[in-house]
Amino acid sequence: MRSEQNKRRSTSTLLYDDNEKVLDGMADAQPILKYTDFDDISKHQSWYRQMLARHVVGIWVFLGFVCLYMLRVNLSVAIVAMTIPQSEKNESVEACPSYTNDSGGTPAKHDKFDWNPRTQGFVLGSFFYGYTLSQFIGGVLAERYGAKWTFGCSLLVAGILTLLTPIAAKTHVGYLIAIRILIGIFEGPAFPSVGALWGQWVPPLERSTIPPIAHAGKEVGVIITTPLAGILCASSFMGGWPSSFYVFGIITCVWFVFWCFFAYNTPSEHPRCSEKERTHLLATLPKPKKLKTPWMSIARSVPFWSIAIASTCIQFIYYVLLTSLPTYFATILKFNLQNNGFMFAIPYIFIMIVIVISGQVADRVRHRKMMSTTAVRKVQTIIGGVGSSLFLVLIGYVGCSKVGAMFCITLSVAFIGFHSSGCQISHLDIASNYAGTLVGITNTLAALPGMVAPYVVGAITNNNQTIHAWKLIFNLSAGVGLFGCIVYCIFFDGNEQPWNQSGYEENIQTEQE
Repeated sequence: MRSEQNKRRSTSTLLYDDNEKVLDGMADAQPILKYTDFDDISKHQSWYRQMLARHVVGIWVFLGFVCLYMLRVNLSVAIVAMTIPQSEKNESVEACPSYTNDSGGTPAKHDKFDWNPRTQGFVLGSFFYGYTLSQFIGGVLAERYGAKWTFGCSLLVAGILTLLTPIAAKTHVGYLIAIRILIGIFEGPAFPSVGALWGQWVPPLERSTIPPIAHAGKEVGVIITTPLAGILCASSFMGGWPSSFYVFGIITCVWFVFWCFFAYNTPSEHPRCSEKERTHLLATLPKPKKLKTPWMSIARSVPFWSIAIASTCIQFIYYVLLTSLPTYFATILKFNLQNNGFMFAIPYIFIMIVIVISGQVADRVRHRKMMSTTAVRKVQTIIGGVGSSLFLVLIGYVGCSKVGAMFCITLSVAFIGFHSSGCQISHLDIASNYAGTLVGITNTLAALPGMVAPYVVGAITNNNQTIHAWKLIFNLSAGVGLFGCIVYCIFFDGNEQPWNQSGYEENIQTEQE
């Protein structure tokens, strides 16, 4: 009997030791996504159930930004098919020569809207009037009532308004302008609310990875929308140009349904967030429920205003290129207008690649403590500012070389991507508890170039569609970008601001009392 008991004890000891070794081996293994819940893996769950909750939220934010820019960019393409072609009175002999018979061709279908260039410019710019108005309130609403519904409902209403756009346009141009202003108002809270969402979901050492990748959705939105809208407008599907509004509006409404099920304000609310990830995030990102916004401290914060100035300046370059590249391609470089959408998308493919890679590099450098957060943000901003400005200037010197112009334009747009892990993510570094409010303020200021840039381009090129005029535009944009880069590098400090925890400390004292 004793021998049998000894055998059982030895057997159980061996099994225990073997299990302990297996567990030790699992603990020593390096997880693919930096952090893994081994309890879930042991249950052999599906791959999508093994994903970290914060990565799932990031994916749906990414798709939300795709929809956001679909609704923003579609009119820029559709308006060509909506309006009667204008005579090319302002075309200069300095424009590049045409080497093909169809290079100056226009889309096959045009509607009856007789809008002059001034009216068209006001229609295209009306979005930014509304967009500027609602930036600030979006951050405040997200911090008080949650980013999930602020972000989701913003896109839902914008999608519904987009579905109504063809009806408004056919009724009167004034209704179209009103619809575009309303779309801008409802899209305004998107970026500030997501800034508040990152403050609840993204650990400090992942702030250069998850947010920039998710924000790359706006570039994907441009890449998808420009060629697809051109195809829809040239087709007979749902009446031609109206389909570019119906299709993108429906896609956004479908996205909202999935957003309701997969996105949550905090890890505590997420039903599918593992206990280990939830504990890790709550410990890394302590956040009080309701904080009093320290307005005076924000107003006196030099690092914050350096972020605001740099973001505004880089957005000037971004909006000049976003709104003017189709005109430059068609009028000066003489690209075939039917291929213009595809050519316009090329630079935004590369900026998306830069955003993803630069964010990964920035987080690795910070994780290994090779550089401080301040140094990493400044280096990324310098690379982005100098690179984009340099290639902007070079565009004016390549003349009519289409290959040279496309090379410089593509690199100029691509270098803007470095700012995503530089100045444009710095709000989380200095005050993660008030990221929504800070992003709301900076995005309000950064939206102003969306109104100013098209009018600056129009003023310079009015009766002056020449290579020299466009050279002046590119040089001016480069100067603005460098100015923002210099201000940021001089005044930015990536350390957490003292006022970021002031409301948190007061809240703790109140609860203790």
